[in-house]
Amino acid sequence: MKENNDGLVEANFMQKTSALILPCLASLPIMVMPFIFGAVIDVLSVDPASATFATSAEISMIALASLLVSLVLKYLPPRLTSLVGLLIASAGHLISISSVSLDAMFFARGLAGFGEGLCMGIGFATLAQIRGGTKLLAYTSGVVAALSLCSFQLVPVLQPSLGAVAVFWFMLAVTVLCIPLVIWMPRNKLRQTQASTGLGSLLNVRSLALFIIAFLVSAGSNTLWLYFEQAGSSVGYSLKEIGQLGSVILVPTLLVPFVVNFIFNRTKTIAPILIACLLSGVSAFYYAKFGSQPLFAAVVISMAFLYVFLLTYIRVFSAHVDHTGRTTAAVGGADSLGMVIGPLAAAFTLNLNDGFTPLSSLGLLLNLMCIVPCAVFVLSRAARIQRGLS
Repeated sequence: MKENNDGLVEANFMQKTSALILPCLASLPIMVMPFIFGAVIDVLSVDPASATFATSAEISMIALASLLVSLVLKYLPPRLTSLVGLLIASAGHLISISSVSLDAMFFARGLAGFGEGLCMGIGFATLAQIRGGTKLLAYTSGVVAALSLCSFQLVPVLQPSLGAVAVFWFMLAVTVLCIPLVIWMPRNKLRQTQASTGLGSLLNVRSLALFIIAFLVSAGSNTLWLYFEQAGSSVGYSLKEIGQLGSVILVPTLLVPFVVNFIFNRTKTIAPILIACLLSGVSAFYYAKFGSQPLFAAVVISMAFLYVFLLTYIRVFSAHVDHTGRTTAAVGGADSLGMVIGPLAAAFTLNLNDGFTPLSSLGLLLNLMCIVPCAVFVLSRAARIQRGLS
């Protein structure tokens, strides 16, 4: 890669492809979490609350690793970091397949998550520093949607022969297939990252606002998504039908990259984030309000599209705000962190024995809370413009 005068670097097709696909490894388990959640319950014969601890271990480690990458980015060679991440994630999936206790599964999923988080952080940061990488960040959602679509088609088919651990075999296969991509990741640390030292370059108002928005969006949407299998069963869907519905849900998300780039190229503002948060809150509110299958399907399709749109636009917008890639890596961690905190908060505070209505209220609340950091971002930008004029 060659650095330009504007601080961005030129990259060839394979370098861009590698930086595009590797971070998707950390987003894939989020999309297939209903399968992982169900696998932990079936394999270990534990209740949903106990299974939440195992799944939360993976997502929390994704968040931790991604945030660590954001903080120490200038010290990390992308090629070595991504290779280490892939090997650690592979080990985690292998241990998951043979786990017979909750403690072993907790360790295994945490190990897998840490490796996936390293790939997420270094991949997003690399894309943010590549010329044209902002546009490529939008296509990460398309890659994740395609992989998720494959999982919803393959995992139910593999389960009769591989059992409940089929989802772990699928994740292991995808991870191993990604290992050759590290050849095209940058060998040396990018020079631009060395100019960004200390927490001050990351902990600014705009970066924190985007981090909080990504966290709230993730906490609200993923808490509902985690219970997708159970909520679908409550309205009469079989496991096979839930897998089919999951595939249908993911098809519209394939359009997200084109929608995000179309809107971003015309606005480059935070307004689309605010509008999508409000719409996502409305969808969340109706998650458990309908008892019919068609209406439930319509709600979850809109929820999935809005969630993928929001996280994709936030990543693209963060790269536009901060070219060092640190904010982009951080918001990736915020997405994972939200998926940890949201389900845990639901498990310990909500009574779901009589239905999933409390989840709808939680999803609505968290999405509406995004109004506050959006307003802070706008005020911060207005203050910066005012200082520039004066």
